[in-house]
Amino acid sequence: MGFYYGPSEPKNDPPPGSWRETLVIIWVVFKALALPLGLLFGAILGLVLVLWAFLTSVWLGLALVGLGAAAVVARGVWEARHPPDLR
Repeated sequence: MGFYYGPSEPKNDPPPGSWRETLVIIWVVFKALALPLGLLFGAILGLVLVLWAFLTSVWLGLALVGLGAAAVVARGVWEARHPPDLR
């Protein structure tokens, strides 16, 4: 009858996962997605800030854009003066 109903001995199934394993998997997924989601939300927030600044005052918007451009130039100068150490 084992042919029809399966073997008479019970299977040795592994025990189900614990809460700790579930939390570790959730932590790893959130850790992997934290940087891309942070960059995405930061870019959207920056765009909203620039739009708000231009709606408030053209000079405030231009100052914010100029501040962003100055930050990019400062980063370029910093990288030019501190080249990577390739050994």
